[in-house]
Amino acid sequence: MDSAETAAYGRNIWAEQSVVGSMLIDARVVGLVMASLTETDFLLEADRRLFRAFQTRFAKDQTLDPVLICQEAGPGDETLRTYALQLLDTTPTAANVEEYIELVRENTRMTKGRSLGPEIAASLTEEEMCRLFQQGLELFSDRGRDDEADMAKAALEFNDFLDHTPDYLPWGFPLLDENLDVSPGMLVVLGGRPSDGKTALALHMAYAQAEQKNVGYFTLEDDRNTLFSRLKASVSGVPLRNILRRKLNERDYKLLADGNDEIVKRKLTIIDAAGMTVNDIITRTHAKKFDVIYVDYLQMVRPAIRGRGTRQDEVADISRSLADMARNSGIVVVALAQLSRPAQKGKREAPLMADLKESGQIEQDANVILFVWREDETSSKTPRHLTLAKNKLGLLGQWGITFNGPTQKFLPELTTDRPVAKRKEPEYKQQSFYPLPDGEPLPWEEEYDHIGAAPNT
Repeated sequence: MDSAETAAYGRNIWAEQSVVGSMLIDARVVGLVMASLTETDFLLEADRRLFRAFQTRFAKDQTLDPVLICQEAGPGDETLRTYALQLLDTTPTAANVEEYIELVRENTRMTKGRSLGPEIAASLTEEEMCRLFQQGLELFSDRGRDDEADMAKAALEFNDFLDHTPDYLPWGFPLLDENLDVSPGMLVVLGGRPSDGKTALALHMAYAQAEQKNVGYFTLEDDRNTLFSRLKASVSGVPLRNILRRKLNERDYKLLADGNDEIVKRKLTIIDAAGMTVNDIITRTHAKKFDVIYVDYLQMVRPAIRGRGTRQDEVADISRSLADMARNSGIVVVALAQLSRPAQKGKREAPLMADLKESGQIEQDANVILFVWREDETSSKTPRHLTLAKNKLGLLGQWGITFNGPTQKFLPELTTDRPVAKRKEPEYKQQSFYPLPDGEPLPWEEEYDHIGAAPNT
């Protein structure tokens, strides 16, 4: 082992040496180490070589004898052999290997985190610096990750799951609040064509959620003053045009003032995000500890690195990055998205997921996809509709939605003026595996008439 290497890492190395020593003492712990650590978790080259040797022989189901491990790691390398013998002598027991593993992971995170400091200080561009900050956030977001469970553990976790009231997001529409179950870690896509009202709808939803949640609204199209003006119009009932043209009468000023107390209570932050990369958005989200973020809109976000493939590839990378951030951090991401224009102007049909502009990856990444759309693009007074096109945990549906253009306000009541799609039941619905007492139907034999109806239980 290199003495300079040992001096550089100081006391951080003893835990990884204890992990390797535990494997040399007792081959029964090798499987646990392989499932918990990777080669990159080890700081010393000698420990990495021995870990690789264990990994190679373990994968081949070969004998994990210390002599054979040393031969695998470095045939004829007496220095490595001497080091392995030292580990056998200095490791007291393999019984504490789980604690050694946790110390290794902690020490590795700290060492890698410190190494980012000089790189950040030497950054030549803001984009490069943000990329390094993002690496640091990802490094520490993996702390204590628990990514597997056998059936006994899963059953215990399920019982705990049932004891907790679910924390589903409100949407500002009672029917959606009751039936759209969006929990931390999900990606929601809100699609619409230009001027169909997706920003106004997103503000309505963000404002409702900000009563309880810390919400960040990244606006890449409107500046924050314009966006806040739209919010003030919606909350106060003062026409947006009057606000933007400063044509306000005494009544308007009173309405605007009366709404201030309610608005400032909301935990809603508007971020001017024009020119931001996806890493900029992710970094700011972590720094501000947002529970929910809105990205308005997805196709305007700059990729972390430009010039990698086509525009479709770039949008796919942005979508995947936001979805990964949501899953890894337990943050809900609501990404607004443009839809492709129909071939002909005038009368429209309901959008399809295939209409999401520039990438099919968006459709794949999203847990929920909502569309807001007008029947006739040539008229601002035409009926508008809200379509729930994808919902991994529930039903689909389509409703009329009332929008007051002058005040940029959506009314919270959705109307079922169009047929609502029924859930397609799986094939196993046709077969009953066992009868229930008193002729009670099996749960999957229940019919939902529409999304607002609950099954009889």
